[in-house]
Amino acid sequence: MSTITIPKKIEQDLKNASFHFGISKEDFLINATLYYLEILKEKLELNKEFNAWEKTSDNDLLKFEKNL
Repeated sequence: MSTITIPKKIEQDLKNASFHFGISKEDFLINATLYYLEILKEKLELNKEFNAWEKTSDNDLLKFEKNL
């Protein structure tokens, strides 16, 4: 496992948050990362859906124009 350097301000915020929630900094970071990854996954799925709708709309518009 590699190590990273965390800026002092973020390190202090991390320390305060983990203390506030009563968990270790490592557990806080793991939970925060998992939460963030889940949000990204949902955002990617939503973007895929938007792209599918846009493609469908473009195809429907082209069919409509051909019928004019």
